[in-house]
Amino acid sequence: MPFTKTLPGPQLVSKRVIAVDCLTSSAQGPQFGLTQPANSIIEKIYVRVLSAPTIASGDIGIEVGTQTTSPFDNIIENTTSDDNLLDGGTTLPVNTLYELTGSTADTTWVGQGLATGDTTSESASSIVTEETDINFQFKTSTAVTTNMTAEVSFIFRVFE
Repeated sequence: MPFTKTLPGPQLVSKRVIAVDCLTSSAQGPQFGLTQPANSIIEKIYVRVLSAPTIASGDIGIEVGTQTTSPFDNIIENTTSDDNLLDGGTTLPVNTLYELTGSTADTTWVGQGLATGDTTSESASSIVTEETDINFQFKTSTAVTTNMTAEVSFIFRVFE
């Protein structure tokens, strides 16, 4: 007779970083980061504007990855320069909220995909089996008059 045991399923765990003064005029800003739990995938990434930036008309973007030096782009790649948050504007209002996915403008979700079932011999999903450092940075194409504070939240699905 088969033995069946019911256990709790994977857990959703979240972590967030408050990135203060995250923009640098016409350049990549400072590096921020956190640690992804072992045996997990990144399910979602959110960016919320906590204090509104003021820039000369231009772009603001974010890249996310496991690299230790810039560009950090093997999880979220900003595909057309630095405009996946703001394209040709001067500010982002407080509480503007982005869900960074492949459908966010000029953003490519590069890493940690799930198996799709679309091949005859499926490759393994990109689960992270040990704690992994994740880094990110904001970029702007123009002069910054008032800097930005942003909350960047990561939602992880952790498998036991």
